[in-house]
Amino acid sequence: MVSRIKPALVGILFFGGVLAASAQEQAACGGKPYPVRIAEALDGHSLRLADGRVVRIANLIAPLGIDGDSKALARARAALGEIVNGKDAMLFLESESADRYGRLSAQAIRVEGKLWLEAHLVEQGIARVYFVTNAECAKALLQHEANARIAKAGLWAESKFAVFDAEAVDALLAAEGRFVVVEGTVRHVGEARRRLYLDFGRRFTKDFTIILPDNVRKTLAAAGSDPKSWRGKRIRVRGILFSWGGPAIELNQAQAIELLDRDIPKSE
Repeated sequence: MVSRIKPALVGILFFGGVLAASAQEQAACGGKPYPVRIAEALDGHSLRLADGRVVRIANLIAPLGIDGDSKALARARAALGEIVNGKDAMLFLESESADRYGRLSAQAIRVEGKLWLEAHLVEQGIARVYFVTNAECAKALLQHEANARIAKAGLWAESKFAVFDAEAVDALLAAEGRFVVVEGTVRHVGEARRRLYLDFGRRFTKDFTIILPDNVRKTLAAAGSDPKSWRGKRIRVRGILFSWGGPAIELNQAQAIELLDRDIPKSE
Protein backbone atom coordinates (compact mmCIF):
# COMPACT_ATOMS: atom_id res chain seq x y z
CA MET A 1 0.00 0.00 0.00
CA VAL A 2 1.45 3.36 -1.01
CA SER A 3 1.14 6.01 1.66
CA ARG A 4 0.98 9.67 0.62
CA ILE A 5 2.17 12.51 2.81
CA LYS A 6 0.83 16.06 2.72
CA PRO A 7 3.84 18.37 2.22
CA ALA A 8 1.78 21.52 2.74
CA LEU A 9 1.34 20.65 6.43
CA VAL A 10 5.06 20.72 7.14
CA GLY A 11 6.99 23.89 7.94
CA ILE A 12 10.68 24.88 7.98
CA LEU A 13 12.48 23.44 11.01
CA PHE A 14 15.73 24.15 12.83
CA PHE A 15 18.01 21.11 12.92
CA GLY A 16 21.66 20.86 13.92
CA GLY A 17 22.07 24.64 14.18
CA VAL A 18 21.00 25.46 10.61
CA LEU A 19 17.66 26.09 8.98
CA ALA A 20 16.70 22.63 7.76
CA ALA A 21 14.64 22.03 4.64
CA SER A 22 11.12 20.73 4.97
CA ALA A 23 8.94 18.26 3.15
CA GLN A 24 7.14 21.22 1.63
CA GLU A 25 10.32 22.32 -0.12
CA GLN A 26 11.02 18.79 -1.37
CA ALA A 27 7.73 18.83 -3.27
CA ALA A 28 9.51 20.71 -6.09
CA CYS A 29 11.52 17.55 -6.80
CA GLY A 30 8.53 15.22 -7.16
CA GLY A 31 8.66 11.44 -7.10
CA LYS A 32 6.36 8.60 -6.02
CA PRO A 33 6.25 8.26 -2.20
CA TYR A 34 6.88 5.02 -0.26
CA PRO A 35 7.30 4.60 3.51
CA VAL A 36 10.45 2.68 4.51
CA ARG A 37 12.71 1.89 7.45
CA ILE A 38 16.40 2.72 6.90
CA ALA A 39 18.81 0.16 8.31
CA GLU A 40 22.09 2.00 7.73
CA ALA A 41 24.06 4.46 5.65
CA LEU A 42 26.49 2.74 3.27
CA ASP A 43 28.34 5.95 2.41
CA GLY A 44 27.50 9.64 2.27
CA HIS A 45 24.72 9.22 -0.30
CA SER A 46 23.61 5.57 -0.18
CA LEU A 47 21.24 3.75 2.17
CA ARG A 48 20.44 0.14 2.95
CA LEU A 49 16.78 -0.35 3.80
CA ALA A 50 15.49 -2.77 6.41
CA ASP A 51 14.20 -5.01 3.59
CA GLY A 52 17.70 -5.21 2.08
CA ARG A 53 17.20 -2.89 -0.88
CA VAL A 54 19.84 -0.23 -1.55
CA VAL A 55 18.88 3.36 -2.35
CA ARG A 56 21.11 6.03 -3.83
CA ILE A 57 19.95 9.42 -2.64
CA ALA A 58 19.10 11.28 -5.84
CA ASN A 59 20.86 14.43 -7.05
CA LEU A 60 23.77 14.25 -4.59
CA ILE A 61 27.37 13.11 -4.58
CA ALA A 62 29.38 12.52 -1.42
CA PRO A 63 33.09 11.59 -1.32
CA LEU A 64 33.94 8.47 -3.35
CA GLY A 65 36.89 6.13 -3.48
CA ILE A 66 38.20 7.84 -6.62
CA ASP A 67 38.63 11.03 -4.58
CA GLY A 68 41.49 9.33 -2.75
CA ASP A 69 40.39 10.49 0.69
CA SER A 70 39.30 7.62 2.92
CA LYS A 71 38.83 9.93 5.92
CA ALA A 72 36.38 12.15 4.01
CA LEU A 73 34.48 9.05 2.85
CA ALA A 74 34.27 7.73 6.43
CA ARG A 75 33.15 11.12 7.77
CA ALA A 76 30.36 11.35 5.19
CA ARG A 77 29.10 7.85 6.00
CA ALA A 78 29.17 8.55 9.74
CA ALA A 79 27.36 11.88 9.31
CA LEU A 80 24.58 10.35 7.21
CA GLY A 81 24.36 7.35 9.54
CA GLU A 82 23.85 9.59 12.55
CA ILE A 83 20.83 11.10 10.81
CA VAL A 84 19.18 8.00 9.31
CA ASN A 85 20.32 4.71 10.87
CA GLY A 86 17.28 2.86 12.22
CA LYS A 87 14.92 5.68 11.23
CA ASP A 88 11.64 5.70 9.35
CA ALA A 89 11.57 7.69 6.13
CA MET A 90 9.48 8.50 3.11
CA LEU A 91 11.20 7.82 -0.20
CA PHE A 92 10.20 9.67 -3.36
CA LEU A 93 11.25 7.33 -6.16
CA GLU A 94 12.47 8.68 -9.49
CA SER A 95 11.85 5.21 -10.93
CA GLU A 96 10.84 1.82 -9.59
CA SER A 97 13.60 0.24 -11.69
CA ALA A 98 17.04 -0.28 -10.18
CA ASP A 99 20.23 0.97 -11.85
CA ARG A 100 22.99 -1.34 -13.09
CA TYR A 101 24.33 -1.60 -9.54
CA GLY A 102 20.96 -2.75 -8.22
CA ARG A 103 20.18 0.58 -6.50
CA LEU A 104 16.97 2.57 -6.50
CA SER A 105 17.23 6.35 -6.88
CA ALA A 106 15.07 8.52 -4.64
CA GLN A 107 14.64 11.70 -2.68
CA ALA A 108 14.07 11.07 1.01
CA ILE A 109 12.35 12.70 3.97
CA ARG A 110 13.12 11.40 7.44
CA VAL A 111 9.81 11.03 9.27
CA GLU A 112 11.25 12.25 12.57
CA GLY A 113 11.46 16.03 12.20
CA LYS A 114 10.13 15.89 8.62
CA LEU A 115 13.70 16.50 7.42
CA TRP A 116 14.43 16.63 3.67
CA LEU A 117 17.68 14.66 3.59
CA GLU A 118 19.04 15.97 0.28
CA ALA A 119 18.88 19.62 1.27
CA HIS A 120 20.20 18.93 4.76
CA LEU A 121 23.20 16.95 3.50
CA VAL A 122 24.00 19.70 0.99
CA GLU A 123 23.64 22.55 3.49
CA GLN A 124 25.85 20.73 6.01
CA GLY A 125 28.52 20.20 3.35
CA ILE A 126 28.27 16.42 3.71
CA ALA A 127 27.51 16.11 -0.03
CA ARG A 128 27.38 18.34 -3.12
CA VAL A 129 24.68 18.77 -5.73
CA TYR A 130 25.28 16.27 -8.54
CA PHE A 131 23.07 16.16 -11.66
CA VAL A 132 19.46 17.35 -11.32
CA THR A 133 17.11 17.12 -14.31
CA ASN A 134 14.25 18.99 -12.63
CA ALA A 135 14.93 22.75 -12.89
CA GLU A 136 12.88 23.71 -9.80
CA CYS A 137 14.52 20.97 -7.75
CA ALA A 138 17.96 22.12 -8.94
CA LYS A 139 17.18 25.71 -7.95
CA ALA A 140 16.24 24.65 -4.41
CA LEU A 141 19.25 22.39 -3.88
CA LEU A 142 21.74 24.84 -5.39
CA GLN A 143 20.57 27.51 -2.96
CA HIS A 144 21.32 25.18 -0.06
CA GLU A 145 24.72 24.45 -1.59
CA ALA A 146 25.43 28.18 -1.92
CA ASN A 147 24.74 28.55 1.81
CA ALA A 148 27.24 25.77 2.54
CA ARG A 149 29.93 27.28 0.31
CA ILE A 150 29.58 30.69 1.95
CA ALA A 151 29.85 29.10 5.41
CA LYS A 152 32.69 26.79 4.25
CA ALA A 153 30.71 23.95 5.77
CA GLY A 154 32.02 20.40 5.61
CA LEU A 155 33.57 19.54 2.25
CA TRP A 156 33.73 23.20 1.19
CA ALA A 157 36.46 23.81 3.77
CA GLU A 158 38.70 21.21 2.09
CA SER A 159 40.71 22.19 -0.99
CA LYS A 160 40.14 18.83 -2.67
CA PHE A 161 36.36 19.35 -2.69
CA ALA A 162 36.13 23.15 -2.86
CA VAL A 163 35.50 25.11 -6.06
CA PHE A 164 38.37 24.82 -8.57
CA ASP A 165 39.66 27.87 -10.44
CA ALA A 166 39.30 27.27 -14.19
CA GLU A 167 42.81 28.67 -14.69
CA ALA A 168 44.37 26.13 -12.31
CA VAL A 169 45.06 23.68 -15.14
CA ASP A 170 47.53 21.47 -13.27
CA ALA A 171 45.16 21.02 -10.34
CA LEU A 172 42.33 20.17 -12.72
CA LEU A 173 44.41 17.62 -14.59
CA ALA A 174 45.32 16.00 -11.27
CA ALA A 175 41.60 15.65 -10.55
CA GLU A 176 40.84 13.76 -13.79
CA GLY A 177 37.99 11.27 -13.35
CA ARG A 178 36.58 13.03 -10.30
CA PHE A 179 33.40 15.05 -9.88
CA VAL A 180 34.36 18.72 -9.47
CA VAL A 181 32.86 22.20 -9.34
CA VAL A 182 34.76 24.79 -11.40
CA GLU A 183 34.42 28.56 -11.75
CA GLY A 184 36.00 30.86 -14.31
CA THR A 185 35.60 33.41 -17.06
CA VAL A 186 34.92 32.29 -20.62
CA ARG A 187 37.69 33.57 -22.93
CA HIS A 188 36.52 32.11 -26.22
CA VAL A 189 33.41 30.46 -27.64
CA GLY A 190 33.71 28.09 -30.59
CA GLU A 191 31.28 25.84 -32.43
CA ALA A 192 31.75 22.65 -34.43
CA ARG A 193 29.78 19.46 -35.13
CA ARG A 194 26.68 20.62 -33.23
CA ARG A 195 28.69 21.31 -30.11
CA LEU A 196 29.65 24.56 -28.41
CA TYR A 197 33.10 24.89 -26.84
CA LEU A 198 33.56 27.34 -23.96
CA ASP A 199 37.29 27.89 -23.51
CA PHE A 200 38.78 29.41 -20.36
CA GLY A 201 42.21 30.22 -21.77
CA ARG A 202 43.98 31.11 -24.99
CA ARG A 203 45.63 27.69 -25.33
CA PHE A 204 42.58 25.83 -26.60
CA THR A 205 44.30 22.44 -26.53
CA LYS A 206 45.67 22.86 -23.00
CA ASP A 207 43.33 25.06 -20.97
CA PHE A 208 40.01 24.15 -19.37
CA THR A 209 37.06 23.68 -21.74
CA ILE A 210 33.33 23.04 -21.33
CA ILE A 211 31.68 21.08 -24.13
CA LEU A 212 27.97 21.83 -24.65
CA PRO A 213 25.92 19.60 -26.98
CA ASP A 214 23.42 21.50 -29.11
CA ASN A 215 20.39 20.36 -27.10
CA VAL A 216 21.89 21.71 -23.85
CA ARG A 217 22.77 25.03 -25.53
CA LYS A 218 19.19 25.36 -26.80
CA THR A 219 17.78 24.65 -23.33
CA LEU A 220 19.97 27.39 -21.84
CA ALA A 221 19.06 29.79 -24.62
CA ALA A 222 15.35 29.11 -24.11
CA ALA A 223 15.83 29.88 -20.40
CA GLY A 224 17.06 33.36 -21.27
CA SER A 225 20.77 33.32 -22.14
CA ASP A 226 22.46 31.72 -25.16
CA PRO A 227 25.95 30.37 -24.31
CA LYS A 228 27.09 31.61 -27.73
CA SER A 229 27.14 35.07 -26.10
CA TRP A 230 29.03 34.05 -22.97
CA ARG A 231 32.48 35.31 -23.92
CA GLY A 232 33.69 37.39 -20.97
CA LYS A 233 31.04 35.91 -18.67
CA ARG A 234 31.85 34.20 -15.39
CA ILE A 235 30.23 30.80 -14.90
CA ARG A 236 30.18 27.84 -12.53
CA VAL A 237 30.04 24.28 -13.86
CA ARG A 238 29.93 20.82 -12.28
CA GLY A 239 30.73 17.43 -13.74
CA ILE A 240 33.28 14.66 -14.25
CA LEU A 241 36.67 15.90 -15.43
CA PHE A 242 38.40 14.22 -18.35
CA SER A 243 41.49 15.04 -20.36
CA TRP A 244 40.85 16.40 -23.86
CA GLY A 245 44.22 17.94 -24.52
CA GLY A 246 43.53 20.06 -21.47
CA PRO A 247 41.00 19.36 -18.70
CA ALA A 248 37.37 19.35 -19.86
CA ILE A 249 33.80 18.71 -18.77
CA GLU A 250 31.08 17.66 -21.23
CA LEU A 251 27.57 18.46 -20.08
CA ASN A 252 24.39 16.53 -20.77
CA GLN A 253 22.01 18.80 -18.87
CA ALA A 254 21.55 22.54 -18.49
CA GLN A 255 21.25 22.48 -14.69
CA ALA A 256 24.95 21.59 -14.38
CA ILE A 257 26.04 25.08 -15.44
CA GLU A 258 25.30 28.44 -13.78
CA LEU A 259 25.77 31.86 -15.32
CA LEU A 260 27.18 34.01 -12.52
CA ASP A 261 27.29 37.31 -14.43
CA ARG A 262 23.81 38.55 -15.22
CA ASP A 263 22.71 41.86 -16.63
CA ILE A 264 21.70 44.32 -13.92
CA PRO A 265 18.22 45.72 -14.61
CA LYS A 266 18.15 49.46 -15.26
CA SER A 267 16.60 51.47 -12.46
CA GLU A 268 13.36 53.19 -13.32
